[in-house]
Amino acid sequence: MGVGIEVVREFYDQANVVEHYRRATAAVGLWASEELILREVFSPGDRILELGTGTGRIAVGLAELGYRNLLGIELSRPMVKEARRIAQLLELSIAFRQGDATQLKFEDNLFEGAIFGFNGLMQIPGREQRRAALREIRRVLQPGRSFVFTAHDRENPKYRNYWKQERKRWSQGDQDPDLTDFGDRYEDTDLGRLFIHVPTVKEVREDLKATGWICEWERPRSALANEPFPVREFSDECRFYLARKCGETGPP
Repeated sequence: MGVGIEVVREFYDQANVVEHYRRATAAVGLWASEELILREVFSPGDRILELGTGTGRIAVGLAELGYRNLLGIELSRPMVKEARRIAQLLELSIAFRQGDATQLKFEDNLFEGAIFGFNGLMQIPGREQRRAALREIRRVLQPGRSFVFTAHDRENPKYRNYWKQERKRWSQGDQDPDLTDFGDRYEDTDLGRLFIHVPTVKEVREDLKATGWICEWERPRSALANEPFPVREFSDECRFYLARKCGETGPP
């Protein structure tokens, strides 16, 4: 049967989840690794699309750094409402809209940068749907421009035993019937049951290649910055990916 996108939306529509992300926007802000990469890749005047913006943690952080043309897209309407409230309170000019990354309502080649932070791409159920999102992001990005995103890594040694046991369960057909791709998992959190897909680097590179991207590089967060405690408490280790739209003439 598989997990539907409505399961993801319902999780993020919850008031306690919105409040969790509101606190992160206020108290965590941009990770040191995010600031390092985003400032290197994007200029303050670039038109940047941030997908899975939540309550605007990344967008607010970039606006406070002087980025002027930011648009945040979020699946959950309550999240969008809270992101707008925060931006208004801080007197920041950031646009937020409700939207689905697999069906973006924008013209081709509109943006000069795209971001999908905090492992959000991997919360889209189904590999083909994740590839649909990658195609849509590529469509709305200008030729030669960059896309930055993060994902967990199934080959992280810390979780080797977990995935070894999962492999055994899947080979025996004992996995949750709603989980259709190996790497899918439900995580029982204090906020409720969260769906996420945990890929390998090889899988992510395959998906990027299949959807017309060049993968410039991928690196673990810990290799980029020594994050302070609030960041490490909010999110564990992940990998950053930098992809570039290829196949058309554009900036190098």
